[in-house]
Amino acid sequence: MKLAKTTMAALLGVALSLSPAMAQQDITLKVASFAGPFGEALQKYAFEIFTKRTGIKVEVVYANPADHLAKMIASRGREAPFDIVALDDDVTALAKDSGVLAKLDPAIVTNLKHLYPEGKDKDDMYATMFYFSMGIAYNKDKLKAAGIPEPKSWNDLWDPRLAGHVAVPDIINIQGRDFVIQMARMNGGDESTPEKGIDKIAEIKAHSYYSSSSTLQAQMESGDVWMVPWNNMRATAMADRRLPIGFVIPKEGGIGNTDTISLVAGSRYPKEAQMLINYILDPFAQLGMAKLLPTGPSNMLVAAVVRADTELARKAPATPESHKELYLPNWTLFNKNLKKATDHWNRKIQK
Repeated sequence: MKLAKTTMAALLGVALSLSPAMAQQDITLKVASFAGPFGEALQKYAFEIFTKRTGIKVEVVYANPADHLAKMIASRGREAPFDIVALDDDVTALAKDSGVLAKLDPAIVTNLKHLYPEGKDKDDMYATMFYFSMGIAYNKDKLKAAGIPEPKSWNDLWDPRLAGHVAVPDIINIQGRDFVIQMARMNGGDESTPEKGIDKIAEIKAHSYYSSSSTLQAQMESGDVWMVPWNNMRATAMADRRLPIGFVIPKEGGIGNTDTISLVAGSRYPKEAQMLINYILDPFAQLGMAKLLPTGPSNMLVAAVVRADTELARKAPATPESHKELYLPNWTLFNKNLKKATDHWNRKIQK
């Protein structure tokens, strides 16, 4: 832990001590991003310092990934609405297939060569920023009072004693799609047969189907929801506030997710945009965002620091070994079956 803090302090000193390169006050990069903690992390550990170093301004447009993709598709053939876009991995696959992303230049985005192999796109159309995991979050106090053991398996979500106290992620968001894929895999299917997962999910006596983590967080805090498939970032953030929230990767394994960063096709400033992407992938920005969110960095150069940081390793998939516990979905295959999955979900669950 001491090594991690020392290295972070040293990196921060280097980042802040570098004087701006030739100031380019007339350039403003538009970045499409998530809001909330993710946006705050990028602002603090990438955008603000990048502007101080280069003079290039950064304007952030906040919305969900699907909205960002829709705007990029609508503007094809014209100037892009953004220079850079941050996306969930399921939407990244759609964006790549839609031809709205531009190839990254390894000579500018030099940190590409330092990414974990699973964080690289073979065509250099995007780069992974970091890893997070989906497992089971639960209210320790509510389970203890009801005499229910803390979960160890995905199958524990079907415990009849939890009836009316399990929240299920809706298929419209990535966590819902993660859950469908995991259940399909546990019931003889895969990304091409989402109906096998949906049929199993329909058997849960659910409290609600969430599309917003903010709404779910309120339900967890109130004690209405006792157990839920959720991501490590939100669950551990609640635990850090001394709320009785636990998080576990089930014995069958968890689902791994990545958030990506890409150059948008038609960007007005492709070189400068790639300079910023490279900074986001730099060790300093990677460690800062990893600690704040928490997530696992995609840059292998920080592996030694992460190993020394037992707190981060406990909260997030931050090491190569922890990546192996997670299944990274084939989103190209799932997206080909998304309409089938959505129609089946609407028939079986949203009826």
